[in-house]
Amino acid sequence: MENKKLYLLNELDFLNACGILDSEDVLNKIEVMNNNAILKQHPYAITEGTNGRWYTYLPDSTKPHGRKQIAKSTRKKIEEAIIADYKKKIEIANLNLLSIEKLFELWMIWRRDTGTDPKTIKENKNDWNCFLRENSFAQKKVVTVEMFDIETFFLEITINHAITYKRLINVKSLLNGIFKHAIRLKLIQNNPMRDVDFKQFQTRCKPTSSDKCNYTLEERKKILDYLCCNDEEYSLAVQLAFYLCVRIGELLSIKRTDIQNDKIYISRSIRKHQTMNDDLSFSGVEYTIEERIKGNQTEGFRYIPLTAQAKKIIDKTIHLYPEGEYLFMRNGKPLFADSFNRYLKNKVCAPLNIPYRSSHQIRFTVATMLYEAGVPLNQLSTMLGHSDTRTTFHYIRQQTSKKETYDIMKNVLDVNR
Repeated sequence: MENKKLYLLNELDFLNACGILDSEDVLNKIEVMNNNAILKQHPYAITEGTNGRWYTYLPDSTKPHGRKQIAKSTRKKIEEAIIADYKKKIEIANLNLLSIEKLFELWMIWRRDTGTDPKTIKENKNDWNCFLRENSFAQKKVVTVEMFDIETFFLEITINHAITYKRLINVKSLLNGIFKHAIRLKLIQNNPMRDVDFKQFQTRCKPTSSDKCNYTLEERKKILDYLCCNDEEYSLAVQLAFYLCVRIGELLSIKRTDIQNDKIYISRSIRKHQTMNDDLSFSGVEYTIEERIKGNQTEGFRYIPLTAQAKKIIDKTIHLYPEGEYLFMRNGKPLFADSFNRYLKNKVCAPLNIPYRSSHQIRFTVATMLYEAGVPLNQLSTMLGHSDTRTTFHYIRQQTSKKETYDIMKNVLDVNR
């Protein structure tokens, strides 16, 4: 049957393309046939009253006799009301049959159409594929889901510490969004996720270390020494990254006009774009440079001091492209983050036998160096473009060696002993 439908659709497309058939006319005729079929099975008479108005009944289980009377000025309008009521009931019936998987697809398309960041949508799709796509929970009808079903699902994905707490929170947020969309569609009245005690799953999660490795002070020195005589674009970009605490998209979108004596103004960022198609696949990647910073917070627009060494790197960069609009360019175009990280991995870390960490870890490294050197947390937050110092604390990683920490403790705590 499905093959026959596909064949007929292909034939219609072919005839339409050849100008033999008007597909819009065919669809209109099909609509008329469907509407006639609805009117034919309507169980109540359509009558004209002495006042010239038209009357009939519509099925309504909330009424005493299971029906309600309607009146319209013309027969055409009353037929339209019958058809609209029938289609609405079919739509509601179909919604009641929706599985969590199908609702997920509808929710994703709704979010795309209402402007949700494609990056967020793609992350949600990845979490769905990892934890829900193959799980029987995804096939449950939305209207039948109870607290027990949700608890069973989370017990399954946390068994044997198979998931980190962060991923657990991601899946929780994903399901919250799906059930909120069910409320939006009037499928359910309350979100069943609200009844679940998620604290019970926290101890079932995989332990994680907060020590995301930064580049050590020794590794930073080796990289800068290795690149100091290499004045090509990517080399200079890597070098300057180790003297600033900016995001990679901010670094690569710096213009010459942003450099003002001993400071640099951060006001824009490279943004990566992908569009989700109706089948939940994604288009190719496109890049734009926009006058806005991640998070759209005013704190993102900021000045960062330039050290003498940072200014030397900038002078070398400007010399490469004296007329360039952006600081880092190649063949008349700005550099982009993916190629920056490939260069960092293959042309810098690999030959030096240093474990590769992405450009974002360079930002962590600089932030930690400045914090341990005594830069106040609130000023460090400003340089990082954070609106909350709690976010800044997330960036701080141990850089001081255990011996140095021990020496500091002795000097501070063993006074007068």
